Amino acid sequence: MARETAPATGQDERQKSKKLGSLRSLWPFMLPYRGLLAMAVMALVLTACVSLVLPLAVRRVVDNFEDGSGQLLNQYFGAALAITALLAVGTALRYALVTRLGERVVADIRKAVFDRVIGLSPVF
Repeated sequence: MARETAPATGQDERQKSKKLGSLRSLWPFMLPYRGLLAMAVMALVLTACVSLVLPLAVRRVVDNFEDGSGQLLNQYFGAALAITALLAVGTALRYALVTRLGERVVADIRKAVFDRVIGLSPVF
């Protein structure tokens, strides 16, 4: 006889979703794309570092408005714009790399599932 179980509550589902152990099964599908994964992680670290530097650059611009040196203010403003441009490029690169990696991994998983289903007995 089949056992009836109570439906899982939202809290139970949330506790399950916090466990990252099930993601280990994705690792074999990601191994062929080590280079792409490394580039995506590097882009993530780059954008994180630039995101931490950007407020410092903006602070320099704001703090030097009262100073009489317009040249120094122009340099700080130019640096803030350059950092913002670097952040934009890094974010676009990260997005492109993660999207490409995700699409390839999903395609490999679909292929593995298809191959598994095709390999099953017709009785199944």
